[in-house]
Parts: sequence; C-alpha cells; structure tokens
Amino acid sequence: MDVKTAILERRSIRKFKSDPVPDDMLQELLEAARLAPSGTNHQPWRFIIVKNQNVKEKIQAAAFNQTFLSEAPILLVCCADLSTYANNTRKRLQELIDSGVFGPEAFNNYPDVDKPIDANTLKAFVPHAMLNVALAIEHIALRAVSLGLGTCWVQLMKAKKIAEILELPNNLVVTALLPVGFPNQSPALRPRVNVEEIVYKVFE
Repeated sequence: MDVKTAILERRSIRKFKSDPVPDDMLQELLEAARLAPSGTNHQPWRFIIVKNQNVKEKIQAAAFNQTFLSEAPILLVCCADLSTYANNTRKRLQELIDSGVFGPEAFNNYPDVDKPIDANTLKAFVPHAMLNVALAIEHIALRAVSLGLGTCWVQLMKAKKIAEILELPNNLVVTALLPVGFPNQSPALRPRVNVEEIVYKVFE
C-alpha cells in the first residue's frame, strides 16, 4: 500500500475485533514511530504498551470511560520524554553538523546548550515535545492502515491521572492514547474542508 492510499483509508476506529495483534505487527508500528522526524533529532517519543485488561480499564476510567480503549487488544500510551531536551542537545547538534546539515556555528544559535536544565525550565519544552510525539503517532496510524490495523487518536483524558496509574516519572508527559487492533467497523470519511479553505495566503 502506498502512502496516499494509507492516508485516504485511515479512519478513527472505535470498534475492534478481539483478535490479538501479532508481535511482529506491533514491532512494525514501533519501527514506524522510531523513524519519524523530530526537531534537532531529539526523538522524545516514548510508548507504554498496555495489554493487561485491568490496566486498560483503569486508563479508560481516567479517559472519561471511552469503552473502546479497553476493548482494543493493545493500548499505546504515547508520551513525551522531556529529559531528551536536558541531556542530548549538544550531541544532536553535533550529529547535524557532522552530516552537513549545519555548520559549526550552529552552537551559537543554542547559547545555553550546556547549561543545566532544571524541572521548571523543562516544562517550557512540553509543546515542542508533544508536537514531535504527534509526528510519531501519525507514522504509527498510517503504518497500521497498511497492515490492516485500526487506530484512533485520543486526547480526551486526564493525563496526570494516567501517569499516576502507570507510575510514570515526571519527565514523561502523556500526550495521547492510541488503541490498536483489527477494525470491526468501516466508518465513512468524515467531511473535510476543501483545499481553498486551508490555504490562507499564497506568495508568488
């Protein structure tokens, strides 16, 4: 399946078959996420793989009881790891310099690259980190379609409560929930605005 077909066929799936997702398919999804792009190549995405029914139901309760979350064979809790911004900036910049993307002057654009980052400063990276995780999630969603699997982005949840349930450290911020399984429905494409409505300006 080519990328365009995967984009056209992707749907938000909220009904799943009980069939388990084979481990090799799960690994394909994680590999798709691993290959996603990220700012300064920080790769902040981290995934909690939940197959345990009891844990899925606890998460469901913290996500306004959206029952399909516990009905899917696998529930991915998608997180942003803020510690990547505290530990790896110099290393990632050097990788970009070594590959010819940036010149050595790149470090001048990051004057605090070696400055220790405390917990409060790390919070400033939350929007950036969550955006990068979103890129990885969409990689998963499209790869899932190509494998005959279904997913559904879920952000209606109590993220802090879910972090407590999973006993996550403070550096991991829950970004979204992604149930994964074989679809038991074929929903129609929901209405989309036309291209003219999404193009705000054109400079030629």
